[in-house]
Amino acid sequence: MARLQANVGVIGLGALGQPIARRLIDAGCTTAVYDVRLDPVRELAALGANPCSSPADVARVSDLIISLVSDAEQTDAIVSGPGGILETLRPGAVFATGSTLGPGPVIKIAKLIATKGGHTLDIPISGGIIAAREGLLSLMVGGDPELLASVMPVLKVFADHVTHAGDVGTGQVAKLAHQLVFSTNVMALLEGLALGEAGGVDPDVMKLVLKQGLANSSVLQIWHELGPRWKGMLEAKEAGDPLPNMRKDLHLALEMAQKLGVALPVGSNVSQVADSGKATGHKNPEL
Repeated sequence: MARLQANVGVIGLGALGQPIARRLIDAGCTTAVYDVRLDPVRELAALGANPCSSPADVARVSDLIISLVSDAEQTDAIVSGPGGILETLRPGAVFATGSTLGPGPVIKIAKLIATKGGHTLDIPISGGIIAAREGLLSLMVGGDPELLASVMPVLKVFADHVTHAGDVGTGQVAKLAHQLVFSTNVMALLEGLALGEAGGVDPDVMKLVLKQGLANSSVLQIWHELGPRWKGMLEAKEAGDPLPNMRKDLHLALEMAQKLGVALPVGSNVSQVADSGKATGHKNPEL
C-alpha cells in the first residue's frame, strides 16, 4: 500500500469506521479518531492513531474528516452540537459523510460547513465489514468533482469503487436506491431458500442452483459470512429501539420516494415484512 501524507479524521468507529481507520493508519495517514465508546479509540491509538476526546478535537487537526456515525441525529450532533466540528473546522477542510442520512440532511449540513469555509462530500458506503477490512468498499459520491479528485488518494485506501453521482445529496439518493434493491434481494433470497427447503431441496444445494442461474447476486456470494447479520436485522424490535440499518434505510428510501412522487409497491411490501419481525426463514439457521 502506498504511503500517504494526509491529515485525516475518522468519527464513528463501528463496523466500518474501525477497519477504515486501520487502513488509513497502515497507509501512513496521520489519523485522528473519535467515538463515544473508549475501547475502539484505545485500540486504534495503540496502532498509531491520534485519540481525540471530541469531534472538535478531530477537526482541529484534520484536513479531511470522515463521518461514519449511525444517523442524521448523530451527524447533526457531531457537526453542530457542543464540541462539534464547526467549532474548530479548518478553512478549506473537507467533511465527508459516509452515513446513510437521505439527501435533505446532507444538503443542510453542507450549508453549515460552508459557513466556516469548509467543503462537503456525500460518500455513502456499500460493501459491509469484510470489504472494509480488505479495502474493497464502494462509494457513491455527491459533490464537486474537483474536490472529489483532491481526496481520491485517501478514499482509495479503503474503497475499490468510487462513483461520482452528481451534486451533494445525490450520493444519498444513489445509496437509498441501492439499499432498496439490496434489501429486496435479501428478503427474496430468504423466501427462495425457505421454499426450496420446504420442497425437499437442501439449502446448500439451493444456493448452488441460485449461484449458477440468473438469480445469482453479490448478496448470495457473501451470504455465508454476512447472512446471519442481515437476518438479525429482521428480528422484531421493541417500540422505541433504534432500527437496524437495513430497515432504517428502507424507511428513508420510501420517504424519499414519497417526496419525489415515485410509487414503490414492492419496496413498500418489503419494508412492511422487514418491520413485522415475521420475515420468512430469518430464524432458520440452515438458510
